[in-house]
Amino acid sequence: MTITQQPRRTRRTHSEAFKRSLIEACGEPGASVAGVALTDGINANQLRRWMRERGIEPPELSCLY
Repeated sequence: MTITQQPRRTRRTHSEAFKRSLIEACGEPGASVAGVALTDGINANQLRRWMRERGIEPPELSCLY
């Protein structure tokens, strides 16, 4: 019997410029946080967190009103 080790998961890090570019893309007319996040392969909740950390309130969901 052979035992193989699974590769360890590593935490991804993103540059401040990358984060800023995604936050700016969320401000474009017709853009959604979820859409921007999906396009760039990150979780929408992570993008919302980056926005809150910089004092930017994520846009409200217009479909709920």
